[in-house]
This record gives sequence, structure tokens and C-alpha cells, in this order.
Amino acid sequence: MQKVEEVVVTGRQETTTEERQRQTATKLIFGRDELDRYGDSNLGDVLKRLPGVTLGGVPGRGGEIRMRGLGQGYTQILINDEPMARGFSLDSLSPDMVERIEITRGPLAEHSARAVAGTINIVLRQDVRKRQNEARLSAGFEHRGFQPGVSLQHSDKTETLSYTLAAALNRFDQRLHSEVEEQGRASDGRQNFDETSQAEQRNRGHMLHLAPRLNWRLGQGESLVVQGFGFSRHGSSQGRTLTERTLSGPRDPLAYPETLSSSDNDHQMVRLNATWQGRFVQRGRFNVRLGTSLHRNERQQQTESRDTAGELRRLVEDDSKTREQGWSGNGKWTLPLGVDKHMLAFGYNAEWSRRRERRQKLENGLPQQTDFGEQYEARTAQLAGFVQDEWEVTPQWALYGGLRWEGIETASQGGMSQRHRSSVWSPSLQGVWRLSAEAKDQVRFGLSRSYKTPNPGDLLGRGWRSTDNSPTAPDQYGNPDLKPELAWGLDFAFERYLSQGGLVSVSAFSRRIDNLIRRRTELLDGRWIAVPRNIARARTNGIELEAKVRLAELVDSELALDLRANYGRYWSSVAGVPGPDNRLADQIPQSLNLGFDYRLRSLPLSVGATVNWTPAYRVRVSEGETTRTGSKGVIDAYGLWRFSPAAQLRLSAGNLRHADYRQGSEIDLGGSQRTRQQDHRTYTSWNAVLELKF
Repeated sequence: MQKVEEVVVTGRQETTTEERQRQTATKLIFGRDELDRYGDSNLGDVLKRLPGVTLGGVPGRGGEIRMRGLGQGYTQILINDEPMARGFSLDSLSPDMVERIEITRGPLAEHSARAVAGTINIVLRQDVRKRQNEARLSAGFEHRGFQPGVSLQHSDKTETLSYTLAAALNRFDQRLHSEVEEQGRASDGRQNFDETSQAEQRNRGHMLHLAPRLNWRLGQGESLVVQGFGFSRHGSSQGRTLTERTLSGPRDPLAYPETLSSSDNDHQMVRLNATWQGRFVQRGRFNVRLGTSLHRNERQQQTESRDTAGELRRLVEDDSKTREQGWSGNGKWTLPLGVDKHMLAFGYNAEWSRRRERRQKLENGLPQQTDFGEQYEARTAQLAGFVQDEWEVTPQWALYGGLRWEGIETASQGGMSQRHRSSVWSPSLQGVWRLSAEAKDQVRFGLSRSYKTPNPGDLLGRGWRSTDNSPTAPDQYGNPDLKPELAWGLDFAFERYLSQGGLVSVSAFSRRIDNLIRRRTELLDGRWIAVPRNIARARTNGIELEAKVRLAELVDSELALDLRANYGRYWSSVAGVPGPDNRLADQIPQSLNLGFDYRLRSLPLSVGATVNWTPAYRVRVSEGETTRTGSKGVIDAYGLWRFSPAAQLRLSAGNLRHADYRQGSEIDLGGSQRTRQQDHRTYTSWNAVLELKF
């Protein structure tokens, strides 16, 4: 009788670095290790440490997510491959809800090409391979504010069904303090305006996240996935502003020395997607998704302005309600061309949404004009079709080519009814050249066309009238004749993958942007107004460096020390604005991250720290307008103690330096000069997280 030998095949899960290496189109992938490292309470603090990503605004208070240093909507944010809902901020998303983060530096045909700087895709929690329960209990402290939280996850599977149920509840309590100084001069150089103010505000509330996911296996190679996401936030704030004005010109109304403000805000969002995946003829695959979403926001705000005697002189009550609902449908069919390493894909994307706003503003009991009247409704419809070809020509050469057509129509009613249409063809070509079949060095290149649509508010002809009209607080109006910004881009990168999972990367990019949109301030009929216009062409270039290595890959050492670093240097110029400093708005000139992780051999302890830095810079918005942004230096640190494979305690500190953050502007228009400087106080945040698996 012939002896039958038992053969056991074991598999190793691919690391995020290995997954990045084999991609034909550039995609940076960051998993749970990066998300958990510092025990962050919001996703923005995680993103600011990733290569090529920066966070605008005051440290510890969130802000706009930017790639390549570019602000003002040049970065596309997706959640599970779909655009993030308007009004929802990633600062509100708990990292516990996220499976991984994907960053693509050039647009892909299957995603919208509204990604001049790049795309960040947030992938929510997915299924695990075995039954598992996780719990995280956190306690945070920041400037007398206690911020507890709890997150739970349960995963299980049967023969045909697997599921993950994830939930997180967090309480926040934050304080803000800022000081503003504004000065003005007449055309003859004499100072005629001097005002200082101090503002304090406290924000409190709670956030709830729910992220269920179910996966049914319908047959061989066929499945149905249902992914839900729910978010609810209730917050309230109280603030006080003290103002002192020593000089005042004839145009400037008397400022109220004391202003008290309070607000209540309720924000809910629900998303539900169903995805059917399967096979069709000739080893092809298909993926069809249908989704729906609902977004609600209600806010009640009250502002009291008092005179020097403390008497109430102005009471402003501002109540608003927003409701947005939408549907989306996506389809993708993939077909091998002769061999499995040559894949042709084509598909479509369709989205429809309707947004309704109702706002009532009273000043001393009398109705006031709001942005779009008391009621406003906008509908947006988007339709796109694409085709892409991914081909591994040889073990050393791989190419990706795609073409996408995308059309958008926006219609609004309320105050002024308008309709706006635009469409764009977006080709893209990317490739990777592996220097040899065995070597881990490779070169990437990309050529693409992307675009940026005007904000809906910038398209509306009717706008907002400033109460205290001035060059620094002008009336805001829209422009229905705005065109989309169009950009051609080039990307190059060299990557070296090291033996123990490390990597070194050098990349460069260039973008030429046509129809650049910029809001200009001017004096018209005795009032200062700001209107967006397509002004000229702009260009931006940059170099980005990234390194992630273990010390043993550099020198002969037994220390379990991991080193991380990334650096970006960015240049830009706007043809329609005289220099110097005629940069793209909000683009930082440099960014730097340095970090390390060290695992002690004698103790079950890991420690680490990161330094995040951006320099001060100026941007000349127009011939007479300049903005100034101060430097930021943020230091974060953590320690992780492992009691057992099922229990560990993570202690972290954010913004240890807690330096003040400064912003300012200079305006010289119509014979009037104004300078404004605002200083924000920042605080160190402390956090403890107990992580359990059972």
C-alpha cells in the first residue's frame, strides 16, 4: 500500500508594504498598526503623520486635510470609495472605526478625477478570519477637560456568513482661547484704526459611531456585502469675546465691548451600501454597488452684544436646519485579456443628492437677510463612465491606462434659482519599472488630468451681507459663471524596498492648473465685497522623501528600533498675481515628520515619539491682499505595555510643546490698509487606552 503523505499549506498575510510594492498604480497603504500607535481620538491626528499629508488649522483642533501642501479642496476624501458627505469632517471619525487608509497620488479612472493633489480613501472596519471580540476603554485629559470613550467590536463567521459589528462612544470637552489685533491706516500713512479682542470658548458634547458589516457567500466566487455607517454628534458651546477699540475711522461702527455666544448643534449621518460581487463569462468578475445616505444638521445659535455698562444692545438669534439625502450606484466589470496579468475593466458611477436648508435669523426680533433667504434647496446629479487597462507586460514592466468622463449638474432654488453644468474627460497613464526580476528597486511614473469643481456656495449669485463691513470682513457673493479648474499632472518616484520590511522613496510631481478660482476683495458702491473669479493659470511642483527602516537594516545592531521620516518641499506660482509669495492659497512650502518606535527586550514595553513641523509662510492672494501663517511644531509620544496577547495599556501625549499658533492678513486696497493678527492658544492632550481581546 502506497503511503500518503500529509501536506500542510500555511499562508502569511501580506503586509501593507508588500501590497504597496506590487501595485501598478501608486497606492500608499496604512493599516491598524499606524492607526493604533498613538491612541489618537480623531482621524486627523493620524493623517498628519503620513507622508505627503498635512493638517491645516490650530494644533489639536482638527482642520483641512491636505496633500502636497494644497488646501481649499484639492484633496479628494473618500469613505469606502465614495465621496465624503458635505458637512462631515474626518475630525469627527474615530480611528477605531477604520480598517486602513489608502493614499493615491494620481487619479484612477474608477474614482472621481476631482483629485488635483491626490485621494485619501478611508476603509471602514472589515471582516476578520475568526471569531473575535475587542474592547477599548479610553480616558483623555486636556486643559481641565475630561474626555472618556469606549469602543467595541464583535466579529464572527459561519459557513456562509461573516460579520463585524463595531461601535464607539466618545465624550469631548475642549477649550479655545484666541487674541486678535487689527490695525488700519489711511492713504497718507496715518493710523486710523486700532482694535484688540480676546475670545474664549468651550465646546462639549458626545459622538456615537456605528459600523456594521455583513458578508454572505452566495456561491463559488459570488458574495453579497452590506456595509453600514452611522454617526451622531450632539454638542454645545459657550463663548465670550471682549473687544477694545482705541481708534476708529468714520466708516467703522462702534464695536460692542462684550459679546456672549452660545449654541447647540445636533448632527446625524447614516450610510448603507450593498455590494454584489461575482463572476461572469471567460473568468471575468463584476462588482455592483447600490447605496443610500441621509445627513441631518440642526443648529441654534444666540449672540448677545453688550455696551460698556453691560446693557444688552443687540441680540442675534440664528436657527438653521439642513437635510441632505442621496443615492449612489457603481458598477465595475473586469475581464482578463488572454492572461490573468492583463485585466481590462469598465464601469460607471452615478450619484444624486438633494440638500434642503432652512434658516431664520433675527436681530433684536427683526428678520435679517441670510445667505440664500430663509429656504434653500440644491440638487446635484453626477454621472461618470470609465475604462481602464492594467497589464503586467513582463515581470519587470507593468502599465495602467484609464479614461474617465464625468459630468455634474447642480440646480438650486431659494433667493435665486440657478443651474450649472460641467463635464470633464480625464485620461491617466501610470507605470512601474522593476529594475530586475529579483531586485526590490522600482521606478514609477504617471501622467494624468484632474480637476476641481467650484464650491456650490461660490456658484450662487446671491450672497451674504456683512454686519461690520470692512476689508477684513467683506460681503460675500457668488459667481454663476465660474468654470472648473483643470489640471495636467506628472508624477515620478523611485522606491527601494529593504529586506526587513523597510522602504525608502523619493518622488516628484508637477501640476499645471488652468481656470484657477480665487476670491477677490474690492470696494463697490461704498461696501467691501468678495467675489470668486477664474483669474489665471497656476503651477505647482514638489519633492517628497519617505523612509521607514529598522535599525538592523542600516547597521549591525540588536536594538529593536524602527525609524520613520518623511519630508515634502513644495513650490507654486499664480500667473495672475504679482510676486513675491504669489503661491497657491494655503499651500505650505515644507513639511517634516520624524519618528521612532523602540521595543524593550527586558520588558513588555514599547515607546515612540513623532515630531511634526511646518514653517511660517506668506501667500499673496492678489495685488493688495496677503495672508500670513505661523509655524507649527507638534510633538507626540506614546508608551505601550503588553500584559498579555489579549490585554495591553497605551499611554500617549499629544502636542507636548503646546506652542501658540499665529495667523494674519494684510490688505492694501482702495487707499485703505488693514493688518490683522490672530494668536491661538494650544494645549497638551493626555490619553490612556486599555485594549482587550477576548
